[in-house]
Amino acid sequence: MKRIGSLIVFCFYFGTFFSQLTENFSDGDFNNNPKWTGDTLEFIVNSDFKLQLNGPSNTDTSYLCVETGTLNFNADISWEFYIKLDFSPSNNNNVRYYLTSNNNNLKGYLEGYFIRVGENGSLDKLKLYRQDGLNTTLLGSSIHTSFGVNPEFRVRVNRDINGNWEVLSDSTGGNNFIYELGVSDNNHTFSTFSGLWCKHTSSNNDNFFFDDINISGSVIVDSLSPYVEAAIVTGKNSIELQFSEPLNQTVLDVNNYNLISSNFPNPSSINTTLSGYDLIFQDSFFGNQTLELTISNIEDLSGNIMFDTLQILVPDTAQAGEVLINEVLFDPLSGGSDYVEIVNNSNKSFDIYKYFIADFDNGISNLKQIDQHFILSPGNFALLSEDSSQILNDYPTNNPQAFIQMDIPSYPNDSATIYILSPDSIVLNKFSYTDDMHFDLIKDPEGVSLERILINSNNSNANLTWHSAAENVGWGTPGVVNSQYIPSMSNSDFSALNEVFSPDNDGYQDIAVFSYNLPTIGMVGNAVIYDNRGRLIKQILNNELLSASGEFSWDGINEYGQKASVGIYLVYFECFSNDGQIINYKATITLKTRF
Repeated sequence: MKRIGSLIVFCFYFGTFFSQLTENFSDGDFNNNPKWTGDTLEFIVNSDFKLQLNGPSNTDTSYLCVETGTLNFNADISWEFYIKLDFSPSNNNNVRYYLTSNNNNLKGYLEGYFIRVGENGSLDKLKLYRQDGLNTTLLGSSIHTSFGVNPEFRVRVNRDINGNWEVLSDSTGGNNFIYELGVSDNNHTFSTFSGLWCKHTSSNNDNFFFDDINISGSVIVDSLSPYVEAAIVTGKNSIELQFSEPLNQTVLDVNNYNLISSNFPNPSSINTTLSGYDLIFQDSFFGNQTLELTISNIEDLSGNIMFDTLQILVPDTAQAGEVLINEVLFDPLSGGSDYVEIVNNSNKSFDIYKYFIADFDNGISNLKQIDQHFILSPGNFALLSEDSSQILNDYPTNNPQAFIQMDIPSYPNDSATIYILSPDSIVLNKFSYTDDMHFDLIKDPEGVSLERILINSNNSNANLTWHSAAENVGWGTPGVVNSQYIPSMSNSDFSALNEVFSPDNDGYQDIAVFSYNLPTIGMVGNAVIYDNRGRLIKQILNNELLSASGEFSWDGINEYGQKASVGIYLVYFECFSNDGQIINYKATITLKTRF
């Protein structure tokens, strides 16, 4: 008997039934009962009734996949399989058995778990991995190192309802199983496929053998229709759709899609991608255009049908000043990671896929490209970092939905210049920082980010428009509104945006900000703070060339690097032009301490 497949032994109230899949290839066929899919031309059932790789004589990866039904992870599941390798496995010649997968393309983007054998050296172990998209994470390695020289072995894997995994083996290929490893992992609890994967060089294109595959567990009866998880405009006339579950061939029928108000409403072609399906249309899209796409008669593997209408915003391309650097951590805590936060300073939406972050070294250099689609909506943030989990751990005031984990330049702790560039290498924004820009009363700025105070400031002096993040938010606000952000400027000629401030770095009115509107361009300005007895406390501006309108700030620190006393202070702002015109402004500000 080749397969005892999908046998209904007893039913559960929550829509599951017990199922056992057994495959020993005794009928010499893997195309029926059950049907294996994938690189079917690269495998055979040999005269010993074992599945054997019979791939091309070159370096390649070959796989086969079988549908298991939707496994019920709220019940125990077990897997058994036999593998023989007529070579010593290595990093270039190795095997995976996928216990679970949510995608029938085992070379593509998937979520699941697999057992791997194959590493350099002769002390190979069984290894259990989790796969997240295209990334793999080692969960555990076997106790024994019996799989390095022409291994022939049988593996049993058990998973309980709490996500505890147990791996046993017989390194002789028999049924005398011994314990190898145990781990806990509950990240992925949806799977409809299992399968095998062979990475081989030309000399080992027929040296992989498989047999006696058995999967036992409960299968969930799927009665829910699929849905679109993401719809992304990936080009001038292409939309990528990512679905909630695997689909049958109806997903490739162009007649099941209709782009409303288009001259050519059906896609001209549909291409399979690593994470979904790319719909190619004849008409080009326009930035900030809203597309309306109807989807009908798309079926999942259980025959559930999907009908939906999507509103899809076509992202625009950012111009200089429309994406700004908004927060920077360049001196992280020990073991931490730098980060750079950007903000959309426009009323348009951008997909920042293939945008760059860079630094300066005799010119713009060390460019790192964003390698994932990410829609940056008006006023929203994106946080670029190499270690998202560490930042979440170090900074409690955060928004993980804004995080993009990627390679970024390594920014020194003393000074550097950060650049954000479009895919066409247009500089959208740059920010030059020094460690002296931190609040003077912070003795050690390690782990403290610098935040932009004002988004639309014309002031070119970064010392007056940036400030250390507040202590009460945890010294950084990755992915959320800056703790020191001041929302708007005044329409009057000169005024204090906040008439009372308390420079204790608690995130509430820590900075005094002054706004001005001048009658002409090209004026030079001085700004001085006096106490109520007329003594000079701080010179803020000294013969600085001013924009026609802008802001400057005072952090409450006096000329001696100390916090000024509680009290009322006079701000004297003097502007003059080269033709002799002089304008004087005055305003008062109250410095207080919060209790």
